[in-house]
Formats: sequence, C-alpha cells, structure tokens
Amino acid sequence: MKKTISALTAAAALSCTVFGFGTAIPAKAAAQANPPAEETTSSSAELVKSLYNTAFTGEMPQQVQGLTMNKSTKGDVHAKMGEPERPAGGNNMFDLYSWNMGNPGYGFSYNKDMTISEIRYFGTGVERHLNLGGVTPDVLSDQIGPADRILTVPFTDEIDYIYDTGRYELHFVIGEDQTANHVNLRAR
Repeated sequence: MKKTISALTAAAALSCTVFGFGTAIPAKAAAQANPPAEETTSSSAELVKSLYNTAFTGEMPQQVQGLTMNKSTKGDVHAKMGEPERPAGGNNMFDLYSWNMGNPGYGFSYNKDMTISEIRYFGTGVERHLNLGGVTPDVLSDQIGPADRILTVPFTDEIDYIYDTGRYELHFVIGEDQTANHVNLRAR
C-alpha cells in the first residue's frame, strides 16, 4: 500500500511539474539532497578520525569492527560479512563486498595462512558526499595532520596519502576530483 501511495504521490508531483503546476522537488527535499558544507565536513572529519584511530589496532570501524589484520581469517570475514559479492580469484586479489542500502563497501585480501593482509574501505554509494566523497587532502590535514608519505599511484591520476599507525599503514587514495576514492589498511 505504501509503495502505491508513494508511486501516486511521485506521479502527481511529476505531472504537476510537466504541466507547469508546481515544482517537482520541494525546497526541504532539495536541501536534504545538498546538505550544507559544514554537515559534509563534519561527517567526513568524523570518518577520517575513526578510520585513523582504529588503524592503530589493525582494524577498521563500522561493519568490520573486530576483524583484525594478520589475526582474523578469511573464515572470520565470511562469518561476519557473509559470502563476498565478488570472491578473490584470477586478477582480483580481494573478496569484495559492495555498498548497499547505505552500508559501505569493503575488500579483503589474505596472507598465505588466510589471515587478513589488507582491508579496503570503499565508502557508501548513497550520500557519498557525507562519507568518502567529503574526504579531501584538507580534511585529512585538519583532522589527523600531514601524511607521513605522499605517493602517486602508478597508471592513475590518484594520489596516496599514507599515515603510519604503528604496525600498520593507512592509505587515503585521493582521485582526480580531490576526494577519497578508497582507503587501504595494511601491515607495514
């Protein structure tokens, strides 16, 4: 019933717009679609600090909290995350879990003993600007200081901002648009 009402509401809004009787997107909805810069910066800042702080223990926050580098196994990952959407194999070195319903995407690669060797965080697809899409070099510098190393990623136009966190490295891979494409956590 809700879907029918939503579909009718959407159709009514669209028909009013098509025929010039109103606007398709109310001002409140438009404001939600484009949050203020402070909201983007705040949520991105919180994400950066959370990723950085958990990296010291060889973990990442959110859905994968508790899966630890060089300790948790492929079986532990599958028990927590389910079967990967794209399992590692061939040229793909990662078990890949795509984002869905506002949940972030992840990738896991494994050592020969099947413990985690690298965790990749892809962020969310929905409202990405409130997640990795809001992480810029300036946000990194403001929240966790200057990177320990900055490298160019071969064969791409990406820049890798590397932070040493004890036994681990946290890599913020920044794309051409000057926002984070993904984040890697690996042993040093």
